[in-house]
Amino acid sequence: MSRTTMSTRFKPAASPVILAVGMALCGIAAAADEPSPHYYLGLQAGRNNLDNWNADVSFGAGVTLPGKVGLDQGMHGGLVFGRQTEHARYEIEYQRGSFDLQSIELGPLKEAAGGSGHYEALTLNAYRTERLSDSVSGYLGAGIGFGKTKLPSASFSTGCHCFPASSGNGLAWQLRAGLEYDFAAAHKGFIQYTHLGLPSPDSGSTPGVDYDRKQIGIIGLGYRYVFP
Repeated sequence: MSRTTMSTRFKPAASPVILAVGMALCGIAAAADEPSPHYYLGLQAGRNNLDNWNADVSFGAGVTLPGKVGLDQGMHGGLVFGRQTEHARYEIEYQRGSFDLQSIELGPLKEAAGGSGHYEALTLNAYRTERLSDSVSGYLGAGIGFGKTKLPSASFSTGCHCFPASSGNGLAWQLRAGLEYDFAAAHKGFIQYTHLGLPSPDSGSTPGVDYDRKQIGIIGLGYRYVFP
């Protein structure tokens, strides 16, 4: 169905959110039942796969056109503090990522643009862990929390300031899977894939822009230190 004027766009909550909540609660419950807990600190760094972000551009009086910004993927990083047992981990995590604006599109119009944006997420995560060998383990889990997004302003050379600076905050969620290698009892390195859901930013103005919610993928490498 094409977008029309005088229409209200409904943004349903992504179904993976339900899965994220369920997995997180189950993981926390499992961790609480297991013996010998240890606390840990960790960090990660990687790249996101952001390449575009769809939006509705409103000119007032019920006139709305579909738009999009082209993006260049950027860096992603995070810090975590958590608690682990034999078969489970649960943690609080802060993540931040960046991206660059490359182009803007409005209907048939497309033009190069510049600027940079970023996103942040603070989540509670829970994982199920399994030992695969003496030194390698795998983990699968989910997280849910609060996120923020920010995109820069951009204009067409014709003078249309169609994409004002936009920001948003609200629900953030993630699904994650990874492999971890034990360098020593306290030192662990890992590689992981994260599927992160972010809230939708908007300009809060007319004319203005209202972006969709966004789901992105992130490949990261990281390190954990487990306290004795």
